[in-house]
Amino acid sequence: MKPQKYRAVIFVLIAVVLTISCGSGTEPAVEEFFITTNPAWQRHPSISTSIVIWQDRSASLNDNIAGYDITSSTELVICNNPGLEIDPDISGDVVVWADDRDGNWDIYAHCISDQESFAIVDNPADQTSPVIDGNLIVWADERAGNTDIYGYDLLSSSFPEFIVCENVEQQTSPAISRNIIVWTDSRNGNRDIYGYDILGKEEFSIVNHSADQHSPSLSGSTVIWVDERNDSADIYGYDLEIGEEFPICINTATQHSPAIDENLVVWRDQRNGNWDIYGYDLATRSEFPICTHSAEQWHPSVSGDMVVWMDKRNGNWDIYGASLSKES
Repeated sequence: MKPQKYRAVIFVLIAVVLTISCGSGTEPAVEEFFITTNPAWQRHPSISTSIVIWQDRSASLNDNIAGYDITSSTELVICNNPGLEIDPDISGDVVVWADDRDGNWDIYAHCISDQESFAIVDNPADQTSPVIDGNLIVWADERAGNTDIYGYDLLSSSFPEFIVCENVEQQTSPAISRNIIVWTDSRNGNRDIYGYDILGKEEFSIVNHSADQHSPSLSGSTVIWVDERNDSADIYGYDLEIGEEFPICINTATQHSPAIDENLVVWRDQRNGNWDIYGYDLATRSEFPICTHSAEQWHPSVSGDMVVWMDKRNGNWDIYGASLSKES
């Protein structure tokens, strides 16, 4: 990918393109299931292949990290330290989270296959919002007095930690895929989306519209985010390979919490008067509902054809999921 392809392209989208972006198509068959319906609260799920992890609140009001292997129907204990563990993310069999066992937020990791937990960073300042892809972990870091983006390479034995962005303004909500990192950036007086190429060691702007853009997610060369340019929160995307921006959903209701894996984009959507889970297939340019239960559904995560989310249909937050398959 060449650097100039990273720059946001400003252009007028004709009506037919807008129709396609939220248009109808062949909807996948949705097979819903529950992961956990424990009476305590389960929140902030993340999925990688068949392993789902989440933030689990016990009777003692501590938030720990729990998990479940869908393939083997096995419950997993990731971390039950007496402190708080929040915002987990998973890639393969490595889980990361923010942990306050030392009185401030640090980043910890756990390898499921060998049952080993270890600190990634325990700087006295707060480190939060960790995400992982393969051997690379990134997070929001406050050691400089503002929020920057830092990273860590699990395969590096010499200098595993590295700085991604230390602009004096606020950088938050990082996401990573392969060698590209993206985040929400406030350097221009509003929230925009910026990125960083680890191999080229180059920072670039993805979108800097005068309205707010935030909460990015990334898979391969496709970046998605929440965009407020239409006076409501919509979902937009950008193809880093061809340098093209496009709308994913511009429904007049509010859309939040987008996530992406390959061609499948998911988000929470308020068009029905409560928060539901919707999806969009980038390959077919078709939108479809995933869960429209009358209770609240939040924070979707996607891996392959599996989607998980937090669900309040039982009066507390549980973890539900769905398997998506093409109808014949």
